[in-house]
Amino acid sequence: MRRRWLVATLVVVALAAAGATGGALVKLRYGGTRVVAAGRPAAPQPTRAHSASPSPSAPSVAPMPSVPMVRWRGPVEGLFFHPLVLQPRLAFTGDRLGRGFADYFVTAHEFRGILDGLWRNGWTLVDAHRAAAGTVRVPVGRKPLVLSEDDVNYYGYFAGRGLAKRLVLDPAGNVKAEYAVGSGVRLTDDDVVPLVDEEVAAHPEFSADGAKGVLAVTGYEGLFGEHDLTTSAARARVRALVVRLRATGWLVASHTYGHIDLSKDSLGAIARDTARWKALTRDVVGPTDLLIYPFGARPSAAGRALLRDAGFTVQFDIDIGARRRAVDGVVVMSRRHIDGYAFAGEARALRQFFDVAAVIDPDRPRLS
Repeated sequence: MRRRWLVATLVVVALAAAGATGGALVKLRYGGTRVVAAGRPAAPQPTRAHSASPSPSAPSVAPMPSVPMVRWRGPVEGLFFHPLVLQPRLAFTGDRLGRGFADYFVTAHEFRGILDGLWRNGWTLVDAHRAAAGTVRVPVGRKPLVLSEDDVNYYGYFAGRGLAKRLVLDPAGNVKAEYAVGSGVRLTDDDVVPLVDEEVAAHPEFSADGAKGVLAVTGYEGLFGEHDLTTSAARARVRALVVRLRATGWLVASHTYGHIDLSKDSLGAIARDTARWKALTRDVVGPTDLLIYPFGARPSAAGRALLRDAGFTVQFDIDIGARRRAVDGVVVMSRRHIDGYAFAGEARALRQFFDVAAVIDPDRPRLS
């Protein structure tokens, strides 16, 4: 299953970037390609919005109400998503990119339903570090889940396809998604971070110890939708955003600089890519020990050790079940992909989390 997801995703990522950005492409095996350079994104108009301008303020977060907690000794599940589709009719078109969005993204409508299903089925978000260390705690009667989001970069190929433009802070210091409307911008709650924040605010037991999730970013098109990080203002916006995210339970992970295939690239290429990611993020994101494998492609033992020596001692792949493996000073944990492909082929396996039929967006193409 992981290999099938890897092959198809290689094609989708490359087609998307090539069609919208004109970025340079490098051939990979399985007929796929890898983007190594790309342009800047714009964004379409989604539905729910709040008129506001971003602000760098980041107020403190009120503590969650205390609830009885118990030690969890079983496996810890992981689910991951991509940035949400806000306007399905713009994303789910008949071209190859549109089919890619349908296969590998979910909509804001679907994500709301998924969160509600997770809450009702007894799941609670837990910290990735606790999961890696085997020290997870959950409220009595609930089950742990590590939630993550890949490619929180708002790439150029999102332009005109019904997705957000970037993450920003609103005047109150809350994280929102921004999209372009004519010559201006508006903010919306319809993206992963604000919707999870909203669910936890409504149901405090949906989060253990204040945990929210892991946000994985590449570097070749900037960070969090800031595509030009050469200015001090842009870097200050990212820095303030990261401060707020971390203060509210979110963690930041490397997704490599160039979204490289760690199973195929040489050790030298992995080392160079890692150095580029660290150079870009050093003064705006700060250190992180989390790394999410692009495409779920697992590196060799030598590659894993190289990443460990670079500080990434917690690494994530893709699989269809909970898995935690400690080897050579690294903990590798697995995550399930939640997308149109999973909706169509893995609905039964996902019943423990949510009912696929109940969350499907009416504007999603028919599952096949």
